[in-house]
Amino acid sequence: MDKRILVVDDDAGIVSALTSLFVRAGYLVDSARSGTAALDMLARRPDLVVLDLMLPGLDGYEVCRRIRHQERYVPIVMLSARDETDDRVLGLELGADAYLTKPFEPGELLAQVRAVFRTVSAREGGTRGPLTIGGLRLWDAQHHVEVDGQKVELSPKEFELLRHFMRHPGQVFGRETLLREIWGYVVEVDSRTVDTHIQRLRAKIEPEPGNPVRIETVRGFGYRLAAEPIGH
Repeated sequence: MDKRILVVDDDAGIVSALTSLFVRAGYLVDSARSGTAALDMLARRPDLVVLDLMLPGLDGYEVCRRIRHQERYVPIVMLSARDETDDRVLGLELGADAYLTKPFEPGELLAQVRAVFRTVSAREGGTRGPLTIGGLRLWDAQHHVEVDGQKVELSPKEFELLRHFMRHPGQVFGRETLLREIWGYVVEVDSRTVDTHIQRLRAKIEPEPGNPVRIETVRGFGYRLAAEPIGH
């Protein structure tokens, strides 16, 4: 089945150029010139959204936030003229799968779109049963996590971190490795953002003081998920 891409940008020239780029690459393309129109176009069930930040009405951050609150997961490649680290971090924390700074090469955008599609395909082609370690259970395709039988809400990056740890229990990962694996090639993100996300994730999966630590700090090396089942 052909993949459908929704291009969201208020600049008619950019919309036209990106539409031509994606059509030549074999994709079906829809477009929207505002945040509100973009949300309306989700009824067309795009397989990926290329989303500009600077939009009239609802900006790209708010559109991203609302897409992530929908049941169906739609990958998002965010575009912006803003190249500040804080802008990148915010976009990725809200759930963007990739963040490109304008201007960019068309080939760079196509490569990123294809990489996101490969990631989604690998995820959906995996096991439908949950990853389970101790009291942690994670359903990948459904983006659903339970801790000791209770559903917990994780941000997209918290979810990706937990999934990565659960796929490699007991293995130690340094900050730079986690930045590469979870944030992709966006290595400009301050490595301290890893520590912040780990702290937030711990607060959600280790809610009771005195419980065994699930994500362990290995001093001088990084972090790992306890490989053995957690007792109570």
